[in-house]
Amino acid sequence: MSDIRGEIETSLAAFGSGSLKTASIGLLNTLGYQSDKVLEMDGSPDAFLAQFDSDLERPFNKEKALFTDWKSVDFLFQLSDEELAGQASLFETNQVDTGLLRSYLFFAVELSGNNYARGKLTAIARQINRLFPTPVMVFIKHMVDKQSVLSIAVINRRQNKRDAEKDVLGKVTIIRSISLAAPHRGHLDILASFAFENLVHPQRLPINCFDNLHAAWEEIFNVELLNKRFYQDLARWYFWALPQVQFPADTEPDEEKRNATSLIRLLTRLIFCWFLKEKQLIPEHIFNRSELEDILVDLDPGNSTYFQGILQNLFFATLNQRMGKDGKGVPFRRYVTEKDFQGKNKEHGITNLFRYCRF
Repeated sequence: MSDIRGEIETSLAAFGSGSLKTASIGLLNTLGYQSDKVLEMDGSPDAFLAQFDSDLERPFNKEKALFTDWKSVDFLFQLSDEELAGQASLFETNQVDTGLLRSYLFFAVELSGNNYARGKLTAIARQINRLFPTPVMVFIKHMVDKQSVLSIAVINRRQNKRDAEKDVLGKVTIIRSISLAAPHRGHLDILASFAFENLVHPQRLPINCFDNLHAAWEEIFNVELLNKRFYQDLARWYFWALPQVQFPADTEPDEEKRNATSLIRLLTRLIFCWFLKEKQLIPEHIFNRSELEDILVDLDPGNSTYFQGILQNLFFATLNQRMGKDGKGVPFRRYVTEKDFQGKNKEHGITNLFRYCRF
């Protein structure tokens, strides 16, 4: 899967230089999705509405769609059973049929604003889906803190229980704020799983028709399954690491119990810290090896000072220490006093101050 991740990263970088339509089709092609069923549009949001907004039962809501923020909108292509089966039907045509139920439509929208909440982006995808009887996947290019990102939204549709000829728009699932310049490893993993060659049907059926494609996509976007996969990977790593770790025998004399407990504690702390990093509450560079090479004395596995110099100071001297200063103006978050007075150091052994300056 590593090769496809590199190709995806290259495709994402193309969004910064080429047109949105070209870059979006390029990313889809990299993921293994292509079709000759295209429809030429001029990219104008008004022309888009004039062409597609004709459904009086499910009218397009401009306010919910943030229509005034739309810089452009492009139709990418339609993917139907013929393309998925890899063969042309007897009556195959390259014309788009927006009324074809068993197919996917792909659109790309560029927004002019900055820092859109998840609900705002999913509302755009929902309003576009209201215009068509078939599911629409929407690529949304927008800004987060003045950096260009891409969000990809897909909606779950089910048959109307009262009228079999109608459907109900369900939950919108979104891969949000994919950095185009430096995509997150997690985003690359999800997109790699989304690649056609990596799709897995729940019953291991071949991905050769719309229904099987939809089922495979639901497996990828299912939050419960993503969580399950995460904890399975975490458990495998834990059992791999357990026989290899060593922790100081300062509190628990039983080595087996000590290592198991300490490793679980380390994992839970790291997960919490990673969450804080994703929220930009912890600096990114303390998890970046190239940055750490300029900070730490040693990063070689046998002698690494990362745990003491970075992690222990993060766990205890930062997250377990209050901010601000005491009544004498001394910062609470500071290094321990290195100097002894008459052979004694009153701050020796205090764990919620920064230590290991030598590392």
